[in-house]
Amino acid sequence: MKSFISYLPQTYYYFSAEDLTISSRDENTIERDHFHFETKRSPLQGTVELQCIFQTGFKHKLLSGYEYHWMVSRHRQRYFPIGSTNINVLYPQIDLTQSLPVNFKDRKILYQQMHSLYFQDLMELSKIIKFVLGGRYDSWVRENVTEKLSDWNDRYVSKPEDRTIHRFDAKVFTYRLGLVYQPLHYYTAYVGYSTAFIPVTFINIKGDQLKPEMGEQIELGQRLEFAKGKIQLTSALFAAKKYDVAVRINSKPALYNQAGELRTNGYEFDIDLRLTQRWSLKSGYAHTIAEWESFRFVNSKGNEIDYKGNRPINVPRNTANLWTTYTFASGLGFGLGGRYIDSIAGDNANSFSIPPYGLYDASLYYQYKHFRFQINCNNISNKKYFISSTPNPTPGPPRQFLFTASAKF
Repeated sequence: MKSFISYLPQTYYYFSAEDLTISSRDENTIERDHFHFETKRSPLQGTVELQCIFQTGFKHKLLSGYEYHWMVSRHRQRYFPIGSTNINVLYPQIDLTQSLPVNFKDRKILYQQMHSLYFQDLMELSKIIKFVLGGRYDSWVRENVTEKLSDWNDRYVSKPEDRTIHRFDAKVFTYRLGLVYQPLHYYTAYVGYSTAFIPVTFINIKGDQLKPEMGEQIELGQRLEFAKGKIQLTSALFAAKKYDVAVRINSKPALYNQAGELRTNGYEFDIDLRLTQRWSLKSGYAHTIAEWESFRFVNSKGNEIDYKGNRPINVPRNTANLWTTYTFASGLGFGLGGRYIDSIAGDNANSFSIPPYGLYDASLYYQYKHFRFQINCNNISNKKYFISSTPNPTPGPPRQFLFTASAKF
């Protein structure tokens, strides 16, 4: 039996110019609006888990547990209207003493709680066949409270029309099945099926709560080992579907609806080589075909939109990676590798795409007895690239250095 509990309060601050527009009166002037928010979160989570082994004609390894999640989030925000801090691109001078007119301000309080019960039973039906059965029940509730602020010091207007409450809840059971077949010590095949859900915290145009997103996936794979485990090859085929997918149909104000069904098929291949006692290499490739099988909704203007057959956002068709390390007898070692991410659709209408990119990484490490010191450099060439298109095109991190120190006893 084991248990875990954590409490990690967090505070986030944000202040930035959100929209930049060339002035219609002067092409050298940029009109800006600003957005400022402060968020304080207090998440508490805990787990109690029990594991036991028993016999009923064949061996069982049973895992069961309970999870609890609770969070209160207090978020206040204010907008400063367009044109409040114009700037001339030829003579960019900012008056720091200038006060900003506030266009809108409110406070959002979020209460969220989830209880989860789960189990997994790994059964050894024979020496070469194993079967796994698992299930999970989630009871989730969330309440969003929005209050208009009279000023920035959390004094809010208490009129009923200035306070809105939205309550969301879901009770869902999901499960997984799996079969493992190992006729030879160097060959393993498996097949698995699982279901999943994602709670949705949006309301549609009519003000009704959207249903939870549901999903299912089936996967078929195999693993081969050669040369006493020095060569490992893994491959898998997968097919997944998501139902009642929530999508954003309008930006300002933000409106959502449930578009329909998303299908994803593909395969992946990984190789792990232990070339010598000191030199290793890992590489992987994945090919994913994702498209909307059903995507029909009515937008905020009352027009019917149908994106059936389009690619969903942020799903690359091809990804690949390669990483190799070499360790000298002294304990000093280095690693080199790269990653490739294919282009992704920028929106569900497929009106634009985010271009593909490749990155190179390196590491240098030193192992001394129980201690390990390592420095990583990601994106060695400091390449400029984009990793996402929502809610806005998001650039990827520039060149980064990360130093870590660890010890094992």
